[in-house]
Order: sequence, then structure tokens, then C-alpha cells
Amino acid sequence: MGELLNKQNNFFLLNEQMLFEKYRGQFIVIHDEKVADSFGSERDAYIYSVKHFQIGTFLIREITSSPTDS
Repeated sequence: MGELLNKQNNFFLLNEQMLFEKYRGQFIVIHDEKVADSFGSERDAYIYSVKHFQIGTFLIREITSSPTDS
């Protein structure tokens, strides 16, 4: 994983509980260590991401379960 993607993933891991509470059941786009937008489908999240950001600078994550469910 590249350095930029590592930063996006670290943001996700550090904020996982808050993201679950706010975006449960959605696909979020993480860019510049913040949530850029959220979508009901992975396809919509991807289309938005490639229109707005360079490949390799964003991360799409599906918010499906609470970190405390693990």
C-alpha cells in the first residue's frame, strides 16, 4: 500500500467507531485523511472518486460493522 493510502487507512482505523456511528451501511470515500463523501453503492463511490481525485490518493471503505463487534 502506498504512503497516501496508508494515511487514508490509518484515518479509518483511528476513527472507526465514529465512522460506524455516522455512516453505517454506506460506502465512504476517504481523501486527505477525512471523509470526502458517502454513497449507497460502491459503484457510485468509485465514480465520484475517480472524477475528483487521482488514483491512489483515495480509499473507499464499506461501513458494515462496529469495531466492537469483532
